[in-house]
Amino acid sequence: MFHHFHNEKHLKTQGAISEDDFEKILNHIGRERILSPLEWLERLKENKLKPEDLCLTFDDGLLSQIDIALPVLEHYGLKAFWFVYSGVFSASMAGQAGGEGAGNLEIYRFFRTKYFKNIDDFYSLFFERFSESGMAAPVNPALAAPLGGASLAQFGREKEGIQELRKAFPFYSENDARFRFLRDRVLGKENYEKLIDAILKERGASKAEIAENLWMSDKDLKKLSDNGHLIGLHSYSHPTALAELSFQEQTDEYRKNYSHLKKVSGKKPVAMSHPCNSYNEDTLKILKELGVYCGFLSNMVSKPTVKNPPAGSNLEIPREDHANIMRVLI
Repeated sequence: MFHHFHNEKHLKTQGAISEDDFEKILNHIGRERILSPLEWLERLKENKLKPEDLCLTFDDGLLSQIDIALPVLEHYGLKAFWFVYSGVFSASMAGQAGGEGAGNLEIYRFFRTKYFKNIDDFYSLFFERFSESGMAAPVNPALAAPLGGASLAQFGREKEGIQELRKAFPFYSENDARFRFLRDRVLGKENYEKLIDAILKERGASKAEIAENLWMSDKDLKKLSDNGHLIGLHSYSHPTALAELSFQEQTDEYRKNYSHLKKVSGKKPVAMSHPCNSYNEDTLKILKELGVYCGFLSNMVSKPTVKNPPAGSNLEIPREDHANIMRVLI
């Protein structure tokens, strides 16, 4: 699983790798083991995938993947899955990419790299502002309504939540995990974006300027699809806690994503990856109704994380994050 790449054009954000790093990873895992998406799907359908079989996947539709990773793939004649969230492909990305804040996740990532000395400098300010917000203050137990997308019980689960995240994603630092726990489990989307937007304004950053070179275009997606790569679902707006959405909200996320990718590629999407590994039984039901039969997780947890996955479901296939491979190579 790959996300961010860097060179003289694309910023070296946290976890981003270079062209040379990418080539080293391909050589390390063994290029001869890598199947094309079509071969992977055929073997998956026939239950013929072997332990040594691998495929390459790219999440989020990032332009750096086209500029840096694709030429390497073409050099070696390799094809890959590209999982794309569609909100950022809408007509206007000014300020709120896609007009609905669909690109904020990536914009905020760029912001905390470009406008701070280092990632821990950002985390320090974020944790300070979180404390000032009052979200961490004791709350009257009689007020049982959720605050910022989190139930009262979750306020006491920070330590446990951080441990769970670091177990699932070993490359996360303590601050990485705490930030994601507070963002997804305590603040919720609305409060989190208000907090970050205030900091962004203080630093004089422009969302429109940041968004200019972050994502692929529909033309890029079409070219990938026409050249043997496979374009798959990754939701519409990339919620960081998609499992917290209602059945209808999840349906809208994936139907809009499906419609966009089908229109651009001329093909019905049959594969996907779960954004931020967040999904539930509703998600799997929706995907199966859309005809999607191949789904990837964001880590190597092989045990299904929902209680009753559909019989014969291949919608929870583990993936190895490139960050874990880089730790071996360094």
